[in-house]
Amino acid sequence: MAPRQRSELYRLGVGAVAAGILAATFGRLLHSHLDWWVIASLAVAGVLALAFPLQLNLSTKMSVASAVFFAAVLVLPVWQAAALVAVLQDVDIVRTAIKRTRATRERPPLRAIGLSLLFNGGQAYLSALAAGLVLSAGGVSAWSGLRGSAGDLALIGAALVMYAVNIGLVSTAVALGTSRNPIAHVRTTHLALLFQSACLYVLGAAVAFLSVRLVWLPLLGIVPAVLVYHSLRQHIEMRQEALRAMERMADEVDRRDPYTFQHSQRVAVYAHAIARKLGLSASEIELVEVAAKVHDIGKIRIPDSVLLKPGKLTPEERRVMEKHPRLGYDILRPFSEYEKVLDLVLSHHERYDGLGYPNATVGRRLLLIAQVIPVADSLDAMTSARAYRPARAWDSALDELRRGAGTQWNPQVVEAAVAALRQDVPVKAIVTAAAMA
Repeated sequence: MAPRQRSELYRLGVGAVAAGILAATFGRLLHSHLDWWVIASLAVAGVLALAFPLQLNLSTKMSVASAVFFAAVLVLPVWQAAALVAVLQDVDIVRTAIKRTRATRERPPLRAIGLSLLFNGGQAYLSALAAGLVLSAGGVSAWSGLRGSAGDLALIGAALVMYAVNIGLVSTAVALGTSRNPIAHVRTTHLALLFQSACLYVLGAAVAFLSVRLVWLPLLGIVPAVLVYHSLRQHIEMRQEALRAMERMADEVDRRDPYTFQHSQRVAVYAHAIARKLGLSASEIELVEVAAKVHDIGKIRIPDSVLLKPGKLTPEERRVMEKHPRLGYDILRPFSEYEKVLDLVLSHHERYDGLGYPNATVGRRLLLIAQVIPVADSLDAMTSARAYRPARAWDSALDELRRGAGTQWNPQVVEAAVAALRQDVPVKAIVTAAAMA
């Protein structure tokens, strides 16, 4: 089963479990007392918090809504809190989908939206439910107070359980979709922001206990949440600046040779088009594009005498040149932001028949996402002039891809490249626009 299919099946399973529990306990939800002022206050605060998410990395977002969700668990009965949190999560997904559809004027991907509603609402429901059950077992709520050290432990335990269930379910879904270790995803994505996350839970608890007297207090809780939000944003902006620095370094590698100027930018454009034609998910397309922008960064450690040599390389020089994927991997490895694209950088010169480098990996054993950049890279190499040969015509380069399908390149990727980048597609205009962006 392909990674994407495993991830989809897992997300369906999570959503089905949550839906099953909701159906089984719906009677309790209907017959519990509803404090509409508290619910409305929490709902408004949650909608506002979810409206301004922060992008942690290529596929994961975070918002200050966890403070509102934890407050809901403390203020409302457990079944109400879980249902409210799930509804707020799904309302935000619908809002985002409508916004994106209006911006792109494309037909909304109803299947993807439905799966997102099921999984994201489900994991929000389960994490809130787990936290609420811990609080109920400890006899803790905003209305009853903490009741000594046992209450303190129950409060801390509920926060830890809510955080762990939420992060665990989401990280597992991401890991299954990218064939990576979920623990590694948690470590590289969430642990760096553990302090800010803890602050949000403390804030949620404080708002919950104070809102017993002031039911509209969750709205005022947005003020300190904004401070945490700005702290998170500053941290993420620093990480994004590291990404931009690496991309600028990769551009400098291209500038060392006038024949390869903007090579990585063009490869990123081609890879994006190919990945989209293959039907990869939005996060996978973004992964491919980011990897393409830095795929040759290892060449910064290749001597000019080898990198810029106008003629044929000697066997020893070729061995030096063939080290650049591994060098690029080593350069990017310390940066957690590139954790997901390391394998794509390392394998961009592997061949479908196993005759590539640096590991001579048989291409069919690689993920489909890892076989996109080799095609995009080769296409740009063939259509760019070199000191020792002129550039090939576009149709000639596509014909060469067809001839190498099944030996040098994955036939499925070649087919997508030919369809996405055929002669009548304004590729040069796209590349120019991307370079100017």
